[in-house]
Amino acid sequence: MATLLEPPRMIEVLTDGVLLHNISWSTYESLLRDHPDAASPRFTYDRGDLLIMVTSPEHEKINRTLNLLVDLLAEEFQVESCAFGSTTYKRKDIKRGFEPDSCFYFKNEQRMRGKKRLNLAVDPPPELVVEIDISSPSLKKLPLFAAFGISEVWRFDGQVLEILVLEDGEYCRSETSLALPKVTSAAMTGFLHESFKIGRLEWIKKVRAWAQQQKTAE
Repeated sequence: MATLLEPPRMIEVLTDGVLLHNISWSTYESLLRDHPDAASPRFTYDRGDLLIMVTSPEHEKINRTLNLLVDLLAEEFQVESCAFGSTTYKRKDIKRGFEPDSCFYFKNEQRMRGKKRLNLAVDPPPELVVEIDISSPSLKKLPLFAAFGISEVWRFDGQVLEILVLEDGEYCRSETSLALPKVTSAAMTGFLHESFKIGRLEWIKKVRAWAQQQKTAE
């Protein structure tokens, strides 16, 4: 791991990580270079605050379930999608950067198809970010996502999945998804809780059956 270039003024020890204050952009970029393509730890930087989080088995299980859920529903509803996982998004001009739990492109899928490197000066941000917030870190990420112009966030706190859509620079709760219009917060919450209780194959059948019902109800 790279040595911090300046001492932080304050360190907050969290359940699954640490929040450092007074960290320079160069130190953040140095840490990213030292952890290329690493699944853990994950770094979030917001104008001097650096959040370093490790991922727990619970976190990763939920993340993989939500990834599969998005893929299944996009397929059932015939919506082209492109998953970018926990790709690093960073912009020096606003001194912010993050690695989402998961992220997806829909309307810009064709534009991002086959993309191997990001340049946010020309490339769009993801249209959907998944945020699993079961450890409640001190650094609030919604203003950071808004600064990047991410139109939709799915946030799961361990109990409820909220769908948040960007309106006038702030996120507002929505019952339905922008990216997948037939998808509701209540249905996604139900599927997540069911995934903890039944086998994977049975769960997939239930997700597909629900999607088919939505299509026949048109």
